[in-house]
Amino acid sequence: MKKYFLTAVALKAFSLNSVTRLAYRKLGNSIGQKRREKQNIDAYVERGDLLVETARQYGLLDRDITAAELGTGWIHWFGLYFALHSRKNVKLHLFDVWDNRQLNALKSSFSGLAGRWKNNSDTDQQKLQKIANLLKVDSFEDLYDLFSASYTVNEQGSLTSYNDNTYDALFSFHVMEHIGRDSIEDCIGNMYRMLKPGGVCIHQIGIDDHLSHYDNTASPKAYLGYSLKARKRLFENVVQYHNALQAEDFIRYFRDHNFEVLSSHRETTTVEDLSIHDDWIKYSQEDLETTILTVVCKKPEEHPL
Repeated sequence: MKKYFLTAVALKAFSLNSVTRLAYRKLGNSIGQKRREKQNIDAYVERGDLLVETARQYGLLDRDITAAELGTGWIHWFGLYFALHSRKNVKLHLFDVWDNRQLNALKSSFSGLAGRWKNNSDTDQQKLQKIANLLKVDSFEDLYDLFSASYTVNEQGSLTSYNDNTYDALFSFHVMEHIGRDSIEDCIGNMYRMLKPGGVCIHQIGIDDHLSHYDNTASPKAYLGYSLKARKRLFENVVQYHNALQAEDFIRYFRDHNFEVLSSHRETTTVEDLSIHDDWIKYSQEDLETTILTVVCKKPEEHPL
């Protein structure tokens, strides 16, 4: 697990102060941009298809709606993917905690998607035309005009500026695991407030050990071998913060904030070879094995005051 520990040290160093954090962001954008322009989009397409199928199941593609992607990242993938599949008008709001948008990487990814769709005889030509229009834009402002979209950054991650009872759908992919433990419930409460009665939120949450992404010898749930205190001291950082909340925690928070949990799906790994610290024994075996949680929640039609 050499890479695991070296990565932890590097991320701790980048988290020291505002200067090192700014350096991390600049390096991530400048070095990462070229890689993202050539990235494999398989995982993006798979998750995008999951979003679209879930939206279709709950009738979100066949009517005019207002939707928000929370944590929109470099290329606005999920918000735009959703809009490309909608048969009606989508007013799209894109939210993030810092501006790391990369137009060239966005175009490259959606160009790759167009190439896939052109080879599929079942592809709706209207979707291909939408991507063709997307690939012609010269700026993000042009892109937002094309998709009836807006973009908002709040460095504190606060959703308080968004209006009550406004959104038909909220969604995020691998974002909620990065929200601070002390603010996650406020965030979920704001989601409830933002949704219209009957509105749906769709979230895929990475509960795996993100340091293991850098070291394939490490268990996807390696952090279970450490106490919460030791994990925070040794591995927690600001630039790639991970709250290590488990599936049970997220589901409970949604229910505590009056959401109806419509469905949940777990991807799992084995933890048989791990020596699990006592701090984690309150969780079920299913929770300990969960690496990814996909949860769909609804604000009831008659929501509590």
